[in-house]
Formats: sequence, C-alpha cells, structure tokens
Amino acid sequence: MQLILQYFPVFLLVFVRMTAFIVTAPVISARGVPAQTKVGLAFLMAFISFAYVPYSTPIPLDLTFVMHVMKEALVGMLLGLILQMIFYAVQVAGGLVDMQNGFALANVIDPRTGAYVPITGNFKNIIATLYFLSMDGHHMLIRGIIASYRAVPLDKAWVGFGSEPLFYLAVKSFSYMFMSAFLIAAPMAVALFLVDLSLGIIAKSVPQFNIFVVGLPIKIIASFLMLFVVLPGFLVVLSELFKRMFMAMSEMMTILGGST
Repeated sequence: MQLILQYFPVFLLVFVRMTAFIVTAPVISARGVPAQTKVGLAFLMAFISFAYVPYSTPIPLDLTFVMHVMKEALVGMLLGLILQMIFYAVQVAGGLVDMQNGFALANVIDPRTGAYVPITGNFKNIIATLYFLSMDGHHMLIRGIIASYRAVPLDKAWVGFGSEPLFYLAVKSFSYMFMSAFLIAAPMAVALFLVDLSLGIIAKSVPQFNIFVVGLPIKIIASFLMLFVVLPGFLVVLSELFKRMFMAMSEMMTILGGST
C-alpha cells in the first residue's frame, strides 16, 4: 500500500504529460488515429517509463497535485506544438503554390488535422509525413518526451510559461515556420510567375489567341512538372527542417527546466 501511494501520483503525472504530448505532436496526433489508440499509447508509454523518471521529493496527493497536473499538461502541449510547426510550414508552402497554379479553391480534407487544405499542401504533407516516419522520427519523438522528464522534473511545482526566453523561442519558431514556407514554395512560385509572364506576353503579342482557355491547363502542367523537379530538393530541405524541429524542442526543454 505504501508503494502504491508513492508511485501512483508519479504515474499519473507521467501519464498526463504523455497524453498532452501525443494529442499535439505531429503524425501521432492525426485525426485518423482513434482517441482510444492515443490514450492507450500514452498509458503504455507512461507505464513503461514512469519507474525510471527521476524525482527527488515525494509527490503527495493534495491540492498542490493539481498544480503539478496543470504544469505537466502545459509542458506536454508546448513540446508537441513546437514540433508541429514544421508541418504547418509545409502546409503553408503548399497553399502559396496553389495560389499561383489555380488550385486555391480546390481544397481537400487533411487527415491529420481534419481541416481543409490546398491540394499541393496536402500532397507535401503526405510526403513530409512519410519521410518523417522513414527517418524514424516517431522514435525521436518518444526519446524526446522521455528526455523531457530529466530537463523538467516531475517534482518541480511550476515553470515559467510566461518567461521572456520562452516567448522569444515561440516567436522565433513561428517566424522560422513562415520563412521555411516561403523557401519551400519559392522555386515553384517563381516558375509559375514566369509562366504567367510568358502568357501575358503572348496575349499582348497575339490578341486572337484565347489565353483564358489554354492558360490554366498550361499552368497546371507546369506546376506538376516543377513539383517533380523540385521534389528531391524538398526532401533535403525537410531533413534540415526536422533537425531544426528537434533542436527547438531541446531548447524549449532547457528553458522550461531552467525557469522558476
């Protein structure tokens, strides 16, 4: 009974952080994954790892335990959202491309979030997800959340969620997301702009040429060709983005662990 009272609060706190992380982290938080699977995975990971989670002082089941639960939920959500930024960048890049090739109105449902996203953005999201799984990114997610218990201990009553370093990291990650989106979309956007420019020159040079009839198919064909041409470079960019993603997660854990 004494062991149960000692380890049960620890298990609950580990389970709370695991659950908050899984419901916000990329790939695992997809709407296609049933909620029972997410909770079951969080429970299994918490059950396996809670005995190895370091803590220096016992955690009693009193009113302060509520503060611990809120802290664990916020830590898990922040770590998951900082990782999700890269996939948002890929989605924004696809939206920028679709504004150029005429697919802006033809949206489809993203199975990860359930939101309506452009066709190119959804395609790039699928490529990014498959590449993320092929490089064992899901294993790195699990290692990252387990390592977070060393950076942000369970027995720490609260962390500075409103601290200036954490706010600066959030702003930097958000700005890096938009910069990455523009860099991913730049080759195709420039190519499609040149296609628009060429069609405009043709329309002025040959007035009898019905540019509105043939212009859209030409832009669609050009966008598909450019999409396959830049695909190898897109994978190289994804490798760097995933590296930055895990660096941001490590930096956030350091900030949360060092704040008071």
